[in-house]
Order: sequence, then structure tokens, then C-alpha cells
Amino acid sequence: MTQRKKNPPQNPASASLPPVTPNPIRLMWIAMGVTLVTFLGALSCGFVNWDDDATILNNPNLAKIDVQHLLQIFGIKSGSAQLGNYNPLSIFSFFVEKAITGSFNAGLVHFDNILLHVLAVMMVFRVLMALGFGKNGAFVGSLFFGVHPMRVESVVWATERKDVLFGFLFFAALWYYIRWIQSGKEKSAYFTWAVVLALLSCLAKVQAVTLPLSMLLVDYWLGRPASWRETLVEKWPFWGVSLIFGLINVYTLGLQGAVNPAGAQFSLIERICIGGYTLGVYIYKVLLPYPMLPLYTYPSPLPAWIYAGLVIFVLFGLAVWQLYRQDRRVWVFGLLFFFVNVVFLLQIITAGQGFLADRFTYVPYFGIFAVAAWYYEVYLEKPAYQSSLRVSVWVLGLLYVGLSYWQTGIWKNSETLWAHVIEYAPDKSGLPYWYRGQYYRGVQQYEAAMRDYENALRMEPQNPEMLNSRGKTLFDMAMSGKYPKEQSGQFLQRALEDYNRSLDLAAPLSPVTQGMMYINRGAALGTLNRLEAAEQDFNHGLQLDPQNKMGYLNRAMLHLKLQQPEKTLEDYNRYLELDPGNKKIQSDREKLRQRLNGGMR
Repeated sequence: MTQRKKNPPQNPASASLPPVTPNPIRLMWIAMGVTLVTFLGALSCGFVNWDDDATILNNPNLAKIDVQHLLQIFGIKSGSAQLGNYNPLSIFSFFVEKAITGSFNAGLVHFDNILLHVLAVMMVFRVLMALGFGKNGAFVGSLFFGVHPMRVESVVWATERKDVLFGFLFFAALWYYIRWIQSGKEKSAYFTWAVVLALLSCLAKVQAVTLPLSMLLVDYWLGRPASWRETLVEKWPFWGVSLIFGLINVYTLGLQGAVNPAGAQFSLIERICIGGYTLGVYIYKVLLPYPMLPLYTYPSPLPAWIYAGLVIFVLFGLAVWQLYRQDRRVWVFGLLFFFVNVVFLLQIITAGQGFLADRFTYVPYFGIFAVAAWYYEVYLEKPAYQSSLRVSVWVLGLLYVGLSYWQTGIWKNSETLWAHVIEYAPDKSGLPYWYRGQYYRGVQQYEAAMRDYENALRMEPQNPEMLNSRGKTLFDMAMSGKYPKEQSGQFLQRALEDYNRSLDLAAPLSPVTQGMMYINRGAALGTLNRLEAAEQDFNHGLQLDPQNKMGYLNRAMLHLKLQQPEKTLEDYNRYLELDPGNKKIQSDREKLRQRLNGGMR
């Protein structure tokens, strides 16, 4: 490559690169097109019960398309309803989709996810070109970024709209920052756009707080002559945005009790070892993306090999230091880009039910693909390697396309998703059985649901949420009319026993979850005509979770049975605030109003 006089990348291999051609747009469109075709299978996928219900379908901030709910989406406290994550821009995108179609359309949601991912591929290509990569290297880097199987979770899982949205905005901000540097800081509009896009990226997902660290690595790659102090100070808007959104997310995660839920039983040293092991897993999955699961549960007890994670951290650090001393700039840039964008996701501070996730690699893998892209360009200029290199890249690319297409099919629905996890690890955790049981209960396959709950409780007999779910299934069976009266009565008693046990164990759970449990038990008590106890449970449950619409509906039915129409009307009103489109409840409320008005006359 002909080195630029201003801010050249000082990579020893750079002299071997050909000049950058002025019109690489065709290759960019090919990378985008191949990515689009790879993920078209997602259009036939539906929503799954892995957060899609809480984030989209039952999100109280999306219950109605009006100004009030729009403001709630961006409110810090109300925004924490999405499982503790403050990602209002992502939720707003679902708001817009519902405004267009009138309901949540899975096909539209998946199409928009694919579109955003394709746009992210476009920005990856442009960033690589702006960093001095040739068109062939930029093509390979963006193609692998687009079709790698570890992308599937971010693209095909509806809830992970935040990944593809923040990723697109993240790389767009990085591109404007590079353009600002290359303009000699003369075009302040580039810097302004970078700040705006950084803000939007953080509004999409908190993971974008690593953007200023990535910018520092860009400075290093470009060999900027400015002092480190200058490069740190000039980025003060980006540091400020990252700090603010980092603190907001710590706050909202704390509100939902989502910090340290699953890994709190491990010491700090153990969590560091887990983090190092996870880092190693992410590295090897660049070449061998297997297995790919939606949920990797914490191993308990920790196997001995987990403690090798400390060694992985040490070796990684020593390797980067040695490469830095040798001025192997592409390796240092790529490995550190990967590291700074994944380090906060290594679950050293745990949040969630798993200790690693395919989606966490969405932006970090750019660093690894950049290294591959650079050396592809280098060796492509050596006649002895040209044919074999091109064949290898296309074979690997087609393999990744095939694996991504196959992995996409796993997300067709909740049954296929959890069957995949159970097939891979049938005895590692009760959670996959529990989630599949939830799906079966939703489609009224009660016997299948009960089998899954039994398997889940065999592994986790003291899990209050699993006990509550089995109780809910028994309650549904009792109310379904499919079983003899005597058997239905037995189901109700067993449901009540499960509810009682689950509430005895519920202390560590969030108020929202405990509220749901009290409301479930209240429904069983009401059915058994223990009306006073049922009302106490409904009241307590709604105090814990005032956004539980079924709590208001169940209490309304209880108040009707108690011949308290005014309280019934009040509960109907509260329910319709949360679910304003329910025509039946609107009709029931209107009939009750007419009855009350007639009584007053």
C-alpha cells in the first residue's frame, strides 16, 4: 500500500499491500447481499419465550401507542422494566413497528433486525477502508462479520434488536471519528456526528460505552502523533456519554435485582477464572463456532479446568505485550479491540442466568476479523498464495453461511429453541426444561408441560419459579374443563401446595416475580372460595408489582363475586391502563358502568 503522509498505519506488512482502488462499492454490496440472503430464514421465525415476552409482547411501555407510553420508554425508572436494561432506543423501534402495523408482527421485527445487521456490515466495510485496508481485505472482514454463525443470536432473536442497532450506530460513530481525524480535525461536523451517534448507540445498548476505548485503539493504529493526554482529553464528550450510561444501567439493573443473580455464589477469584475461561471460549469460537446455545448455565460445582481461566488472562496479556514490543500493529489493534469490547461482558460482575453468550461477540469480533482481513490482503499479493487463499476464504465463508442458516432454524419457536439446548446438555440445568414447559403450557399441551417441569424440578427442587410454574399449569388443567371434576379438584389442591412452597422460597427473587406468585396463589384461593385470603394475596401482589394487569383482572373478578361493583370498576380501569386494546374488558366495563348509573337513578 502506498503509505499516506499523514497518520499512516505503521504496520510492518503495509509495504506489501496494493494501492486502494477508488471504487470498492461493488464488493461492499456483495458482502451486504450475501449477509442478507444468509439470514432470510429468520423471516419464518416467531417470537420465543426467552425475553421476547417481557421485552416486546408484554412490555407495559408498549401497551399503547401514545405520548405517555413513548415518554415511559425513555424514562430511566420506567425504562428499567426491560429486565433491568436501559435500552430505550431499541424499545422505541418496537414502538414504531407497532404503530405501523397495529400489533407486533414477528416477520417485520425479524426483517428489521436483518436490515440493521446488513447496515452494520456496510459500516464495517467503510471503517476498514477508512483505516487503510484494501478493498479485498475490507470485503473479507465485513463478509465474515456478516455471516459468521456467532451472529445468529444477535440477528435472529427479536429481543436482540439492541445488538444490531447499537452495532450499526457504533461503527457509524467510529467511521465519523476516523473521518474527523483524517480531515486534520478541520471538519467539526464529523466530530459532532460521531458524538450524536455515540449517544444513540448507548441509548440502544449499554455495551456501546466501550466506544472511546475503541477510538483510542484507532489512534494507535493510525500512529497519531498527538500525546496520550491530548487524545484522552479530546474525547471528553465520549467519556461523558459512556460514564452517564454506565451509571444509568447500574441503577436500572439494581432496580430489577438483575445484578449478581446467578453467579453470586462464586468468589471474586472464581469469577475472574470464569471470565478468563469465557475469553478463551470466545477466541476459539471464531474458527470453531460450536456449540451455539441461547443459554450457557453456570457449572456447579466449578470443574477444575475453569481455573485455567487465570492462565488464559495471563497468556493473552503477555501475547499482546510481546506483539506491541515488536510493533505488530495489526495484531495489537485487533486483539485489544476484541478485548476492550468484551471485557465488561465476561461476567466478572455477574448479571443474568448464563456465564457467556454468543451475542456478546457482536462488536468485539470486529477486531479478530480485522486481523484476518489485513493478512488476506497481504498474502493475496503473493502469486503463490492467491488461488489457495481465495478458495479457502470462499469455502470458509460458505461453511459459515450454511452453519448460520442451520442455526437460524433453531429459533423458529420456543419448542425448537429449548429442544436444541436440551439435546446438547440434557442434565446440566433445569432451565431449558422450564422454558420449554412454559411454551407447552401456553399452547395447552399440559401433559408435556408437566413432564418438563418434573425434569426441571428433579435438578432444581428448591427453585421457587419452577414450583410456581408447575402450580400454574396444575391450575390451568383444573380450569380447562378437560378433566373430571374430582381430578380437577386434586389439581387445584396440588397447585396451591406448589404456590405455598414457591412463596416460602421466594425471598431472593425480585418484587415483580414475587408479586406474580402472590397473584397466582390468589387466583387458586379464589377458585376454592377462600375469598378473603385471595383478596389479601391480590392486594399484596399488586403492591409488589403494580404493572401486573392480570392481578387487576383477577381482583376484579373477585370483587364481582363479592358484589363490590365500584371496586370492580376501579380494577377494570387499572387493567385497561395497561392493556387499553382489550375489547372484552372494555365491553365489560361499559356494562358495569351502565348498571351502576342505572342503580343511581
